[in-house]
Amino acid sequence: MSTKISEGQGDDALEKHAPVCHPAPKWMAIVNDQLIPMPERRVKVAVIREQASVPSDYALLRDHDSQNDVVMPDNGIADLGEGNVFYTEPVCDVKPRPTCLEPAKLGYSVDDRWEIVIKPDQTGHTIRDLFNLPEDVELLRDFHSPHDEQIESDEPANFKDGPVFVTKKAGVTVKVNNNPVEFTKRHVTGLEIKQTAIAQKVDIKEDFVLYKVKPGGELGPVIKDGEKVKLHECEEFRAVTPDDNS
Repeated sequence: MSTKISEGQGDDALEKHAPVCHPAPKWMAIVNDQLIPMPERRVKVAVIREQASVPSDYALLRDHDSQNDVVMPDNGIADLGEGNVFYTEPVCDVKPRPTCLEPAKLGYSVDDRWEIVIKPDQTGHTIRDLFNLPEDVELLRDFHSPHDEQIESDEPANFKDGPVFVTKKAGVTVKVNNNPVEFTKRHVTGLEIKQTAIAQKVDIKEDFVLYKVKPGGELGPVIKDGEKVKLHECEEFRAVTPDDNS
């Protein structure tokens, strides 16, 4: 078969990675609508074929939604960062083709569910919308490490940085008037801080004035009832009666 190959020239094409001090993100491929975990971003095409149980008489193609989808060389290297959605066709049906110019499909995964996009530049917000994630979970990029990276709504979640994500129930504990108060979400209003503290038996009322306690013990500006606050573990707040100017 004289099909034009546009990627990978064999095992010698494996790049030599310099040592890194941070864990690598997890990667996966989608082959014939099946999610297949991958060991890293650049993998042998043979690995994809083996893990997806592709028969020897079938070709593996990267999906660009084009008549010129890229045929992956059996002895080549696939950079999943350039597109991780594949399908198979009988070798006898794959004809020579020109260079593919259309963007490749990109598969994102959250909790082993996957969705396909063509836009590589995403944010935590767009990924949450894409997977319809509830507000009470946090989005984390999945690493080969116990310490995954939390992605806030306004932070980038770009494809080439790793397309595999997991969620966990949002939870953070802060102190209100020296009492530990647990929250199931990080983004709350000043009123919600007081209401949650009251529900957990902290002796304050909703009309109390709320402040954040600075590291040195001084009080920051007043937090208004409708003001949005992002909570962090071990933060402290002080709620005082409206006529307490101390």
